[in-house]
Amino acid sequence: MAENETPKVKELDTTGDEPGKKDALTKEITSVTEDVPKTRLMIAVNQCSKGYPKPSISSRHAFDWVLKNLIKPCCRKQYKVIILHVQVADEDGLEELDSVYASQSDFQHLKHKELCRGLALLQIFVKKCNDLEIECEGYIKNGDPKEIICKHVEKRKPDLLVLGSRGLGTIQSLFVAGVSAYVAKHVQCPVIVIKRDPKEIPDDPMDD
Repeated sequence: MAENETPKVKELDTTGDEPGKKDALTKEITSVTEDVPKTRLMIAVNQCSKGYPKPSISSRHAFDWVLKNLIKPCCRKQYKVIILHVQVADEDGLEELDSVYASQSDFQHLKHKELCRGLALLQIFVKKCNDLEIECEGYIKNGDPKEIICKHVEKRKPDLLVLGSRGLGTIQSLFVAGVSAYVAKHVQCPVIVIKRDPKEIPDDPMDD
């Protein structure tokens, strides 16, 4: 090469010489992206005081907050939402107290009825995820919400747990079972407690 001659640089043509190579590169990038573990968000939801299938304002607000502030439209494929609803027998079965229980099948009927109601509630949140193409899975469990949520966190191992809160004052909180406070203290993963918007306080407390 002459002393003043400019060295030649070979340029790669990706426009038409080897179309298969470009496709292969795209597939490889897609494959790497799909192999990245998804962020797992668990959200505990419950029905309003009037009963199924209407979700509580606190649950709805927490769920919408997650969709708006955590799961951005550009990143929906990177998340998996785990929806947990805990049915409390002492509360969910109040309207059945006047029924006659004469055989095991009577109790099975009650369990089936409550399960169907729980599924109707769960379906509301699952549909929202489906509409936005966010991967999700829902679970219905029975028992004490505090204990069940803690056990389910230990089993499913979410990266983050989101809970709704009614935002009660200090005096009111003393007379209400503090599910969010208990869970935040006992689970191993980070916890976000979403307080209800004061503007959403219903005129009828039973709507909450």
